[in-house]
Amino acid sequence: MVSWFPLIMPEMYNRLDPTDSNSRWDFSKYVPDLVVINLLQNDAWITNMPANEQFRRRFGTQRPGEEFIVQAYRSFVQKVRRVYPRAQIICMLGNMDITRAGSPWPGYVQKAVAALRDPRIFTFFVPYKNTPGHPKTEEQKAMAEKLIAFIDQNIKW
Repeated sequence: MVSWFPLIMPEMYNRLDPTDSNSRWDFSKYVPDLVVINLLQNDAWITNMPANEQFRRRFGTQRPGEEFIVQAYRSFVQKVRRVYPRAQIICMLGNMDITRAGSPWPGYVQKAVAALRDPRIFTFFVPYKNTPGHPKTEEQKAMAEKLIAFIDQNIKW
């Protein structure tokens, strides 16, 4: 929905060069069995920053509500589904504050996925790391191990 710079994922997902709107990826060149979507951490911050330039550009003066957030996320997942109709999809949230106790963001993702009624789309939320800043190497490794375990347990190849 919003980022620290003008482009957002739905606008650049199909580009080879994110800054070139004529640069297109050919989705038939590689068809994955599994797609992992790990978005919304920046949205969770910027939607609480009404003075942020990108907030104002995307939302004006009104913070987006739950319905808007859920619909925007659902719409992006549908976009991925259209280009990869047979792939299994994991809608993931990483281990930063987006998964802190009391965060509404896992619920937004769950509502969006439930509305899609697609048994090949899963949700996976990594527990909050409870350390400042972006994940360090060991935290990234732990997150990867949790994702691998989730895949091993839930994805049928």
